[in-house]
Amino acid sequence: MTAIAVSAPERMSRALRWAPRLVAFGEFIDGYDLLCMGAALLFLKPHFNLDGSTIGWLGAIGFLGSALGLIVFGDMADRFGRKVIFVINLACFVIAALASAFVSSVWELMLARFVIGVAVGMDIPTSQSFLAEIAPGERRGRLAGSLPNMMWLGGAIASVLITMAIQPYTGENTWRWLFGLAALPALGVLIARQYLPESPRWLITQGRLDEARKITDALGLPMPAAKSATKRDYRILLSGHPLRKLAATTAFCTFQAFAGAVATIAGPLVFSTAGFQVGQSLYFALGSFILGFIGVALGSLVIDRVNRRTLGIAACLCNFACGVGIAVLGTKSVPGLFCLYMIFSMMSWFGPATLSWVWCAEAAPTQLRGVGSAIPQCAMRLVIALNVIMTPALVARFGIQVIGFYVLSYLAAAIVIGCSPFLDSAGVELEEMDSV
Repeated sequence: MTAIAVSAPERMSRALRWAPRLVAFGEFIDGYDLLCMGAALLFLKPHFNLDGSTIGWLGAIGFLGSALGLIVFGDMADRFGRKVIFVINLACFVIAALASAFVSSVWELMLARFVIGVAVGMDIPTSQSFLAEIAPGERRGRLAGSLPNMMWLGGAIASVLITMAIQPYTGENTWRWLFGLAALPALGVLIARQYLPESPRWLITQGRLDEARKITDALGLPMPAAKSATKRDYRILLSGHPLRKLAATTAFCTFQAFAGAVATIAGPLVFSTAGFQVGQSLYFALGSFILGFIGVALGSLVIDRVNRRTLGIAACLCNFACGVGIAVLGTKSVPGLFCLYMIFSMMSWFGPATLSWVWCAEAAPTQLRGVGSAIPQCAMRLVIALNVIMTPALVARFGIQVIGFYVLSYLAAAIVIGCSPFLDSAGVELEEMDSV
């Protein structure tokens, strides 16, 4: 791999220049796929005559697959390197995406969705680790947090736009086209990622110092101070400061994912409460994700300049207040409901969603970063799967007031941040955090 890159300086230079975007583009595919499934369910329900339980499991099965992919392949990324997992995960995604477009039964679709989930789970800890490991300390928030979230939202927006564009022509087969089209960007990224270098910090932990130096020189970065030929010992994560950091990160990510689901899952509820027709829900979803994109873009301007704990606590408390306002206001004021929901959507992405990516990537030392970032991400995916399954029943029983229940998690997330001084990591190099 490295020999090819070094023997072709121009190609390597281009690949290195685009490395953060190529890595983060995996989240574009994840965002497209997740929202694609949501839109596809509108067409799958009548096609397969689905009941509510089956719809819930179809939505959740991908998250369960990603939880498995996170744990298994997060560890493999630590063992075999970041680049090899990039190749495997996108190859699996392309095959499963194409297969899901040609299924003839619900069980076939569930199997394909599970494999896609595993492929997404492979990519997440690998991308998080790679982005954190090539980012200077003063820009890690933007590269490891803001960039992948902007890509994810870009994929979500693209999914909604494509659905709106092709539905008049593809009719009841729209879901097949949505699934199949997901393979195109994945195939493009798979080809482009062949020219990516390996993570220099991972190379250092393997004792491959010369290769790491060539890559850092090409990137214009100083040689990291990571320990060479470091032994992988899981016990490192089970005591002292590493355990406290991993536990705090996992708790924060779990709470923010549970509450943050309101920005997506509860969107149609807010929309229908306002009196709009269900057929217009795609426009509402599009507006919500555009607001989220704006929120991440604004957050990228400050995430490396301010105390990240202060940013996280302020954003979580703001969303808690907005959620309580939505629950109390209910249907009494449609304009007020929309304003609160718009602020909620933007702030969810401005702070908690982006910070969860940064803190996941910082949760473990380089030799265990893949599995260390996979643990909180796995918790997030399982919580989101639980939300997908339980939300219809909660909404049917409590209506829009259920949002007040969800946002209690933002209050818990703010408490976790307040009790974790080590989460203020702006401008600090990874090796400095590992040595605390």
